[in-house]
Amino acid sequence: MRPGRSGSRPAIVVLRRPRRVKGLQVVQRLSPTGPGFLTLERSLVRNVYLDGRTSAPYRSEVLHRRGVDAVAILPFFFAGRPRRLMVICKAGFRPGLYTRPDLRLPVRDRRSYTSVIEAVAGSLEPGDRGEKGITARARAELLEETGLRPVAGKAVRLGSGFFPSHGQSTEKIHLRAFQVDPRRPAAEAGDGSINEADSGTLAIEAGRILDMCQKGLIEDPKLEIGVTRLIRLKNQLATRRS
Repeated sequence: MRPGRSGSRPAIVVLRRPRRVKGLQVVQRLSPTGPGFLTLERSLVRNVYLDGRTSAPYRSEVLHRRGVDAVAILPFFFAGRPRRLMVICKAGFRPGLYTRPDLRLPVRDRRSYTSVIEAVAGSLEPGDRGEKGITARARAELLEETGLRPVAGKAVRLGSGFFPSHGQSTEKIHLRAFQVDPRRPAAEAGDGSINEADSGTLAIEAGRILDMCQKGLIEDPKLEIGVTRLIRLKNQLATRRS
């Protein structure tokens, strides 16, 4: 991916290039009921109303994560004059999106998903408890996925969490932001997984991210919601010591 430009300054800067994927080969189909990070719960339920009556029974299907929730991280820094808010994003391969053409889609996708831009993020573990636990997981995921550590101040909480899929999942996404210095990586990024090792990182001007979301070049609500909230704090963040 080549840097885009806004005037004479780049609006997109490649920090670490992703390893390009051209396809996917299924080695073996695994049982959907086997061990993993996700659990599908199927139940026959009924609603109980305030007047004591109940609804007719109906089927409920809900997906649970092992740690229930997840955290999305917006690493940011300021560059150039005037100071532009830059946000670090991930670029990599998501097998589930790549296989969408195998499904009977209501509208054909405009592009092939061999690479997607998304927020730095990670699932919470069962031991990540309370706001401090979420922030600690955010710091760990920041280092793991980008190789960077915060350089100024505390974590920035970007409002309350949100549910990415109300009807199918109990997962809530919590948002944290950290000021970083992309010139000072602290460690080699990665958690040992294939797609983590293959992924890259991009620094994109915050306004450009929202433009890309509007055009469908970025389709990650974590980024759109997080960057929208981060922009509201831009002046306050710019006064933090770096």
